[in-house]
Amino acid sequence: MQTIAQLIRQAIDDRRVRVEVSRRDRTLYVFLTQAQPPLERYLQCIHAAASALGLETITQLKVIDGTEKRLLNRWQYDFDLQPKPPAVTPRAAMPDPADQAQPVIPAIAPIAKLGPDTVRPRDRRWRWVVLPTAIVLGFGLAAGVTQWHYDRQQASHTAESGTVSIVDRPAAALATPLQPLRLAERTIAVPTLAAPPTLTIKAVGDIIPGTDYQRYRLPDDWQYLFGSIQYHLGDADITFGNFESTLTEVPRSAKDTGRANTFAFRTPPWYASVLGAAGFDVLSVANNHSMDFFEQGFADTIAHIEAAGMRAVGRKGEVVVVEAQGQRVAFIGFSNYPEHNRVQDLEGAIALVEAAQQQADIVVVSFHAGKEGTDATVTRDQDELFYSENRGNVVRFSRTVIDHGADLVLGHGPHVPRALELYNGKLIAYSLGNFLGYRSLSTVGPLGTSLILQANLNAEGNFVSGRIIPVALDRNGVPYLDDHFGGVMLVRQFTQRDFPDTPLAIDDLGYIWPQALDR
Repeated sequence: MQTIAQLIRQAIDDRRVRVEVSRRDRTLYVFLTQAQPPLERYLQCIHAAASALGLETITQLKVIDGTEKRLLNRWQYDFDLQPKPPAVTPRAAMPDPADQAQPVIPAIAPIAKLGPDTVRPRDRRWRWVVLPTAIVLGFGLAAGVTQWHYDRQQASHTAESGTVSIVDRPAAALATPLQPLRLAERTIAVPTLAAPPTLTIKAVGDIIPGTDYQRYRLPDDWQYLFGSIQYHLGDADITFGNFESTLTEVPRSAKDTGRANTFAFRTPPWYASVLGAAGFDVLSVANNHSMDFFEQGFADTIAHIEAAGMRAVGRKGEVVVVEAQGQRVAFIGFSNYPEHNRVQDLEGAIALVEAAQQQADIVVVSFHAGKEGTDATVTRDQDELFYSENRGNVVRFSRTVIDHGADLVLGHGPHVPRALELYNGKLIAYSLGNFLGYRSLSTVGPLGTSLILQANLNAEGNFVSGRIIPVALDRNGVPYLDDHFGGVMLVRQFTQRDFPDTPLAIDDLGYIWPQALDR
């Protein structure tokens, strides 16, 4: 995919545009970020480059607006890379056969028909340099691509060859009357926004960058940890994660790690700068590893996180307030342990949320609770037990804090992705799974399938739209972008199973929007 993306970058020859390429089944997805109109200059190059590859295993091309903060203005162009002879179907007015004989790229004049005045210098250079390169590489790529096996359902958003569509997918969003836009003699409907999102939060699950306690398990190159995923973390107003280790030099652990299934994690303090460089703004430290090295280790962890320019949330009775987009955003951390704010203490949770409302415009609640392991994907409105330990009722807790003023609830702890729920207009993520566990977390089955959750909120804190960015963990527990879209498939499956009536729609590419607003 990286090779194809590089070819497309060369083809469009515009340094302002970021190109990402992904594939599902027989469809090639090309995401363009910061593409400047007119779009035809990009589309004809992308279509020609994809066609020149000649990959029999790819029959559909979708070029999509990849600018995540403009989800409500998304556009999509669909191409058939292996057009079939038109079938004879009854129509009110059949097209001229002569017109059918000419393959048409949607809303674009084919290169062969462009006059000398309309062909830009970079178009000429592309034809002489990039196209031959694409043809040569196509033969090598074909052998590799045919071995990729995608066992997921083919993307449902397909279109007839020669059509142009605007996808109002996450936020069909919000709106409302459709304004006609004329593009190359075709009329397309673009949604007019009624209430655009004012705050974008990205959140991930459990993070352990490695440990030097008892056994040395740290990477040779720290950039390996977030290098392939960092771009998807930084493009948000606030990026949140659950830091499930300690940043301390305390030599002895508070835990008896000689017992079965008992682990203590200690990461060198300077790794706080690694987390800051990755793009994190707020980290929860309310979890079952925060006290691995006593109260001193807990205090050291918070101090090092905040010295690196981030905020740590998890002290008992504390509300942490950050500012973003002119708004004050409060964070409160909970776990099922008495040293933190407890999910079992609903009265205490209500009091904290109500206090946070007085200090901030938007309130975000994070919890670390629930059963752990590969069989912990189910979310139920009941107490969850793990090794005879009560890990709380996460459904009752989440709905209670929303009833009293929380706007977004972010869950972690089970180490696997769980369902989403839209409750009274507010989004609940019951578990964000493992995100980074360098040689410390299992990656078996759903333990190695993860996500970056993007939530776009309006001024009232209501969920407007969002995205599940699919992530998988390699054998060392390091995240990378998942072309199999496993995180999307799991979260959608679990949401439909556990909360079948929740008014959320999740599409094949992971875009999320309130279903009641879908038009």
